[in-house]
Amino acid sequence: MDLTENSSRNVMDALRESTKDMHNDAEGHEFQHSLGSGKLDRARYVTYLEQLYLLHEHLAKLLGQCAKNSAPIDAVVQDYHHDHSKVLGDLKYFGVEGTDAKPLEATKKICARMDEYAKSKPNNLLGHLYVLEGSTNGAKFMAKNIVSGMNLPEEHGASYFDRYGDKQRERWTAFKERMNGNNFSPSEINGLVEAGKEMFIAFFEIGDELSVK
Repeated sequence: MDLTENSSRNVMDALRESTKDMHNDAEGHEFQHSLGSGKLDRARYVTYLEQLYLLHEHLAKLLGQCAKNSAPIDAVVQDYHHDHSKVLGDLKYFGVEGTDAKPLEATKKICARMDEYAKSKPNNLLGHLYVLEGSTNGAKFMAKNIVSGMNLPEEHGASYFDRYGDKQRERWTAFKERMNGNNFSPSEINGLVEAGKEMFIAFFEIGDELSVK
């Protein structure tokens, strides 16, 4: 979707409509299907948690660095976007420290892309954040299947997937409002959409790497 000639559509509509097919494809991906049904073996599950931690940690670091020079980032990013305690707690339950996490090739690739944006088009990082925040809508239900399928305690091992708890809907609504409150130009919206697609691709590629392990 090229918005160069259409500035009336808000950024969240553009992101949702432009990534809708990728979102559906992600839900049907073999790895994500196994994850969502709680049928992953623990080794691959822990490796996936490590990738999630690395993605969140790297993106949050860059957003924090860029906020002082970007009004949109400063307006959208909240303190809880820097809180990785849930995923770190899940890793610790499995005896893994976040500092020991090793990135897969796909994780290295998307983190390198984040670095490029931080230097040239920092607002595009919000397109990456959009995908991570949007995932909280379905992950809340996924958490129950993971806990049941992998025989985990409710408070440990899969808490990342319900990391906002009762505040999930409130925070998603606020995220949409803050994103739409920025006066992004059509070309900036196109950049955010491209970044959102890149994050979806990263998850496909991470899933592919884990599917062959």
